[in-house]
Amino acid sequence: MQNNIIAIVGISFAVVGALWAIGNLLNPQSDLDIPVEDILLIAQRSTFNDTNPNVYVTVNIPTKLVVRNDDAVTHDLKVDASSNDGITPINTAPLRGGQDFLTAIVASKPGIYEYYCSYHTQMRGNIISQ
Repeated sequence: MQNNIIAIVGISFAVVGALWAIGNLLNPQSDLDIPVEDILLIAQRSTFNDTNPNVYVTVNIPTKLVVRNDDAVTHDLKVDASSNDGITPINTAPLRGGQDFLTAIVASKPGIYEYYCSYHTQMRGNIISQ
């Protein structure tokens, strides 16, 4: 009788573990699931987030930025050094389809700073630092 109970408990653990593993395979958790206060820019169909949105950040508070390429062509995201040294430059380098780049936007002065894709001139937006 005791051997049967041990066998049932062992089988139960195996079944629960297998179900947990299958659930994780079907619904993987991404390290890039970011909360609302962080920024996700998705490159697709020659735009970022369909509209090249303005991105709002607060001076001297780094803001996490994830750039994701969900397109079939290569994209990047660049922020050039500003004349007032108000923002840290960003260069994701080329991102092929399915690749992500994690960085931070760091603005030390209020202002409007442009972000863009160097491969596609229409992919431009502003980072507004307040």
